Amino acid sequence: MIALLALLALQQGPVTAIRAGTLIDGTGAAPLRNAVILVQGDRITAVGANLQVPAGATVIDLSGLTVLPGFIDAHVHLASHTIGDGDWQHAGLTELPSQIALLGAAHAQQTLEAGFTTARVVGSANFGDVALRNAINAGWIQGPRIVAAGISFGIRGGHCDGTNGLQPGALGHEGGVEVGVADGVEEVRNAVRYAVKYGADVIKICATGGVLSLTDSAGVQQYTEEEMRAIVETATQLDRRVAAHAHGTAGIKAAVRAGVTSIEHGSILDAEAVALMKQHGTCYQPRSPPRPSRSRRACTTPSSWRWTAA
Repeated sequence: MIALLALLALQQGPVTAIRAGTLIDGTGAAPLRNAVILVQGDRITAVGANLQVPAGATVIDLSGLTVLPGFIDAHVHLASHTIGDGDWQHAGLTELPSQIALLGAAHAQQTLEAGFTTARVVGSANFGDVALRNAINAGWIQGPRIVAAGISFGIRGGHCDGTNGLQPGALGHEGGVEVGVADGVEEVRNAVRYAVKYGADVIKICATGGVLSLTDSAGVQQYTEEEMRAIVETATQLDRRVAAHAHGTAGIKAAVRAGVTSIEHGSILDAEAVALMKQHGTCYQPRSPPRPSRSRRACTTPSSWRWTAA
């Protein structure tokens, strides 16, 4: 029996012991002083004050520091330029998709080093976020655990339209779902299936206009409630949830009634919209810290992003 237990221990991998001066475990419990965290493989196996360190364990001494769980960023775009970074508005025309993917790898490492161990990446051209997720999972590059949306989509000429603001012949043809365009019930159903086919963990749509798009108004509703119901229904069939970019009140309410899991931004929320979100259990992802409110459910747990928790 002893030999069997020893063999099982070897199969589970070496033990790493982290000595923490102060441990905040994220449960709301009081900080723990002089804590030891034992890690075997990719699992934390034990946590306690003055816990005995097993013989042969690798010790990481953080006894002068505070240790806490990794943060979750529930709304980020890694495989793209940040605003103001060079000619960021035209990068899709002037830079190769492989360049943007490499930029995403740099952003992923920066995100991890900033303390974020999980990120929901809500939209990337050319499925750049899916490529990032796969490369991180394969151990090729360092980065957070990624929940990827792939290509976000919306109406033609709307906020998710990757050709928004370009002259008509820029692509040589009128783009479709591959540039984030899907109109009507049948097209939006196909767009969900397209995203899932190529690896999306979550579906991202544009229910309203946006701040940075050139030809629409941020507060205007874009998808109809009927279209959004079709999106949610199709995503549910494929075991995915739906995140809706929505600034304007009418679009927020329509998206909530349609059954989306989360409202992103929600800049022009009113009391009726908040009550509706509470009624439907819709979580709110503002991107910037909101005033505390018990009427809003935050989108910071993986179970909010998929029907089954990651």
